[in-house]
Amino acid sequence: MNSELLEKIRKHHQMSEGREKLFYDLAGIESKIWEDIESQMIINWSTLFSQIAAKARQQIVITEVDTQASYSYSELEDASEKIKAFILATTDDHHIGLHYHNSFAFMAALIGINKAGRIAILFNNREPQDRLITLAETTSVKTVLGDPVGDLERYEIEKIMLSEQRYHSRYGIHTTTLDDPAFVIFTSGTSGPSKPALFSHRRMIGAGVAWGLRTGMDSSDSCYIALPLYHGNGLAVAFSAVVFSGARSVLRPKFSVTHFWDDINRYGCTHMVYIGELWRYLRTTDDGDMNPNTSLKVIFGNGLNKTLWEEVIRRYGIEHVVEHFGATEMPAGALTNWFDIPGYCGYLPPDDPKAQEMVLVDEDLKTNAHRGEALFVVPSGKYRGYMDESLDERKLVRNLFTKGDLWWRSGDLLERNEEGFFTFIERMGDTYRFKGENVACVDVEEAIRSVGKFDEVVVYGITLPHVDGKIGMASLVSSKFFGIEDANALYENLKDKVASYALPYILRVQKEKHHTTSTLKIQKAHLAKEGIERFKELQHYILLDGGYQPLDEQTYKGIIEGKIVLGIKGKR
Repeated sequence: MNSELLEKIRKHHQMSEGREKLFYDLAGIESKIWEDIESQMIINWSTLFSQIAAKARQQIVITEVDTQASYSYSELEDASEKIKAFILATTDDHHIGLHYHNSFAFMAALIGINKAGRIAILFNNREPQDRLITLAETTSVKTVLGDPVGDLERYEIEKIMLSEQRYHSRYGIHTTTLDDPAFVIFTSGTSGPSKPALFSHRRMIGAGVAWGLRTGMDSSDSCYIALPLYHGNGLAVAFSAVVFSGARSVLRPKFSVTHFWDDINRYGCTHMVYIGELWRYLRTTDDGDMNPNTSLKVIFGNGLNKTLWEEVIRRYGIEHVVEHFGATEMPAGALTNWFDIPGYCGYLPPDDPKAQEMVLVDEDLKTNAHRGEALFVVPSGKYRGYMDESLDERKLVRNLFTKGDLWWRSGDLLERNEEGFFTFIERMGDTYRFKGENVACVDVEEAIRSVGKFDEVVVYGITLPHVDGKIGMASLVSSKFFGIEDANALYENLKDKVASYALPYILRVQKEKHHTTSTLKIQKAHLAKEGIERFKELQHYILLDGGYQPLDEQTYKGIIEGKIVLGIKGKR
């Protein structure tokens, strides 16, 4: 690990002059790295990976927790070459689906797809089949590597890698550049249904550079990745940083509170990527006196609030935290806070030119120095965020300050203090975040309507004590009687339509239609503010242990006190 970086932060991070020097020194290093990348004519992320693999060779790049198998950079390079050869012999499809868990096979397939010049469409393996089929149709996927997606043509990744067959190319490599998409991640953005967002080779490389440097990762380190590789944090923030640093990743298919410290200590993990909710889970279940941590020094990710941040570093002896704010489809680099000042998601020196490339605005798009929706300038004046170009325009603001300027809307509310630090306040659109996933309310509403007959369906996230982020609630208007049997019939049908994290954990049932604005919009903000407080006058059902149960006063008290955890057994 780059202990020199940590020492510099310890010495200089408390004073604004010291922070600015650290900020500009790192900016200079990044600039030099990009000069080297461009001078070597590296045109995509897979080319950079091959270059790094040629140097690292027998260094371990992936250890799988579930199989306990380890693989070197050379082995990953060879496996990805076999995947590339198979694709070139099999299909000319530009979009190749990848539906698999965190593993050596997943990364070999992704790199192989990129080497063939194709775009990997990364399917969430927590989604039900009906949803996956819809997303495959949306992205024109006809061929899938990994697990099944409906009746689409499917190939098992391990079989391809283990095959002795020599594949003969029938199709050519599709030419790619740094600005072409390497893969597609499904994101809810800040409004509407899930959208296939483009992630370019340039951003994949940039993420590796950014987090590799800020976390002080080097070839002696091991990074624990239990977040899914089909999302940006696991793939771009963590795995790309591992590759850039020549380090090792330790992959677990799914985060486990029970096995976390055993994994960290067994594999000597110095780094791990997080979402804030993971640390809340760990703290909630940790009642021992001894510090269970023997190796973990650096954690990086997003969603760690000030109180939890301070508690985590104190309890577990964490030396360095890197928190960030960003989005899959954003046109610029993420904001980062790597100065070990708890509670902030990013930093920009107030007088830095880059600080002028981001503004906070109110609902009328008037600038506010301290609080508002974050807008980022589109550097090239051209924005491609989604596969469906018609969705791009909804994220843009033109001619905000001068004729011809172009800004990207984050849909997120931030605060900025006088020193240039940013705090994330909330997501502003028709989505909420739960269990590390963004839930699009429209998707859940459509699923409920498809399996039940209701006059109105409104889905939104609410805040509850002892719950990180927001938890899903559905307010249903039914002119007919709707009892516990109906609630559980809805659950049985709904669990095959939406992922477990997107299920409405609370149902509220009423006969009267919802109040609307003058433009006939249902007032979701008002419903979210009410939460479960009207359970005595309206029917409420909570999802507990795999089914809905009526919400009574005793259960309400248990939820508020944190003694009752909503959800499905075994799904945490």
